[in-house]
Amino acid sequence: MTTETEIPAAPWRYGWPSVLVAAVFGILYAYVLWQAVEDLIQLPAQFGSVTPWWLLILDIVVPVAAFVVAFFVGRRRSLGGRALLFLVGLALVACSTVSSISFFYTHFFIA
Repeated sequence: MTTETEIPAAPWRYGWPSVLVAAVFGILYAYVLWQAVEDLIQLPAQFGSVTPWWLLILDIVVPVAAFVVAFFVGRRRSLGGRALLFLVGLALVACSTVSSISFFYTHFFIA
């Protein structure tokens, strides 16, 4: 007769090093979000009725979604794994931002 012992799952918690990593990456994500909000405020006045609203809204949603996903996916990972998830999310946000800038310059730039 065998007895099975169940090992309870460790509760997830963020210690101070993990909070520090999340805060540093949060500042970087917030900078990108701040730029997206600034674009949302300034570009409609410049482009008028041809403003690509979907792109401006996407530029706001992507940094928030990437940070939230990295935060919750990394909750049971090591500190390095959490930092790597935040870094991958930040790379995704950077690619999205550069693509948006490229779209604006190729479709709306007036020389």
